Amino acid sequence: MNDRTAGSTPTAESRPDEPIAGRMTVQPAGHVIEVRAGESLMQAAWREGYHWPTLCFGVGQCTACKCELVEGLDLVSPHTEPEAEMTMDLARRRRRIDPRRVRLACQVKVRGDVVVRKPGVRRVEQEKLLPEDPN
Repeated sequence: MNDRTAGSTPTAESRPDEPIAGRMTVQPAGHVIEVRAGESLMQAAWREGYHWPTLCFGVGQCTACKCELVEGLDLVSPHTEPEAEMTMDLARRRRRIDPRRVRLACQVKVRGDVVVRKPGVRRVEQEKLLPEDPN
C-alpha cells in the first residue's frame, strides 16, 4: 500500500519553539507548507496535516516519498546515504532524471523556500485523524 492510513498515521513531533527554516510549495496541488529548522519535508507535511505517500514512514528505505526539487536546489541539505544510493539507482534506470533534483522527502531539510513536485500530497481530513467516538 502506497498511502498512510488513518490507523497507522505517524505524527511528526511538534516543535513550536523551532524557527521556520522555509516554506515548501508542493506541485501540482499548490500546497504551501512551513518547514521548521531540523524538520524533513515529510515531517513538516505531517505536522501541518498533509498526507505524503510513503511505505517506510520516514526511514529512507522505500523511496515512495521521493520528490523532484523544482526550485531551491542550493537551499537543501546534502544527500544522505539512502538518498545517494537511490539516486544512483534511478540514474541507471532513467536517463532523463537529474539525480541532483530527486530527493527523499523523509531525509531532506531546507534553509529557505523551495518548490517540489510530488503528486499525491493532500490535506488529510480531520475526522480521519481523530479516534472514533465509541458512543
